[in-house]
Amino acid sequence: MSQEKRPFCSRLPRWLLEAFVLFAIILALRAWHAPKMTGEILPRLAGQTLTGQEVDTAALAGQGFIVHIWGSWCPVCRMELSGMARLARDVPVVSIAWRSGDDAAVRAFLAGEGVKLPVINDPDGRLVAGFGVKGVPLHLVVDGAGRIRFIETGYTTSWGLKARLWWAKRVSAR
Repeated sequence: MSQEKRPFCSRLPRWLLEAFVLFAIILALRAWHAPKMTGEILPRLAGQTLTGQEVDTAALAGQGFIVHIWGSWCPVCRMELSGMARLARDVPVVSIAWRSGDDAAVRAFLAGEGVKLPVINDPDGRLVAGFGVKGVPLHLVVDGAGRIRFIETGYTTSWGLKARLWWAKRVSAR
């Protein structure tokens, strides 16, 4: 059969088709991992960081912020943690260590990674139990009205989250 008569997909290189299938699988897994909360009001999160600082999402009313849920046992979380620490210098970030051991273990992990980030420890997962967390890292981008505008699972760049937060603020201002 001539090349012109073959279906389009059979004219593509095999590696490109395999890459497309892999990409589709990754997107499907990310969608499955993401809690179905987009558009909902974020339930109140309150706790104390590892350094004793009180954190309450109610205090962030009127401004957008990011909830960052991660685990010390998660290699993807480890890869993005320093970026999240840099992001937290520019925008409000509520960072939660999920099922990562006791406070001492999380402190040791952060010190070992060389990361300075205010973190609430959630050793048994009770703090975020109502979120339906299936995997981490999980990022919730919350607008000034407290509504979850974006949910990202898996590796996400700090500049990508900053852009989503910027957009969430613009959308909620309308």
